[in-house]
Amino acid sequence: MVYYVEYVFAENFLIDFILLFLTGRLLKKIIIYRRLIASSAIGAVYVILTAYMGREFMTYFIVKFSVSVLMVMIAYDTKGIVANVRLILAFYITSLLMVGIITALYYLDYDRLTVNAIVLSFFAGYAALHFFFKEIKARLEKHDYMRSINLSANNRTKNLRGYIDTGNELTDPVTGKPVIVVGIESIKTILGDELYEEIQSCCKAKTNVYDSLLGKRQDLNLRIIRYNTISSKGESMICLVPDNIEISKDEINVIKADAIIGIYPGRISKKDDYDALLFNKLLEWERELNNEYVKSC
Repeated sequence: MVYYVEYVFAENFLIDFILLFLTGRLLKKIIIYRRLIASSAIGAVYVILTAYMGREFMTYFIVKFSVSVLMVMIAYDTKGIVANVRLILAFYITSLLMVGIITALYYLDYDRLTVNAIVLSFFAGYAALHFFFKEIKARLEKHDYMRSINLSANNRTKNLRGYIDTGNELTDPVTGKPVIVVGIESIKTILGDELYEEIQSCCKAKTNVYDSLLGKRQDLNLRIIRYNTISSKGESMICLVPDNIEISKDEINVIKADAIIGIYPGRISKKDDYDALLFNKLLEWERELNNEYVKSC
């Protein structure tokens, strides 16, 4: 079979260009087409030199890897070792997935591979990778917003898993303190069985029985917060003023939060991966704490 140089060059140039383009789109990089064209041309020239020079060292893994790294570096001017490693890994993941899809289509189509099948494979691969990277990013962001809460009240202590909800701007209108919304099941040991049942009854009744609850329980610092939501107005939440709250991302950065606990009658998380919704202002407190830590060093 006869292979024409221009055909081999065009074919590999196009494949490399698409792979580099998809890698940049997945990582939300700025696409500079002249850089992609130069990088793709290097990849295509390498294939031609390997095929026509016939030198064995051109097929060594280290040579192939070096060329691929050079292509990625030319296509995207990324600063930092971690960012570059992430970019190279994304390029290889994209390449391997595309090769797998094309190979599968080749065998499913009885050893006949059309241009339409190749284009379809790139679209399918991009969709799969987009979902994959989006899922990983969501999990990383969620993990970064997770915090550990040590809550003390009623001479009892409870450890909770908190998640920073950037939309939680709920505050106590009297003191201005932010509110941490906690599922009632998570703090049942602090409330006690009697208060737990009374709060559940108040929430189910959906009538103005909160004042009677506060009158019965003088031993605990309870209060009622009224707030509005997008769908309704005049909602009420039973809140507990704790003795102490410590919120930490790690063992070093521990914040003693001046906040109150809003008691939610159901589960906070459907997956039970956290027990409380923290407030957006916590991120500002953490930045201030980190700045003080840097200055002290």
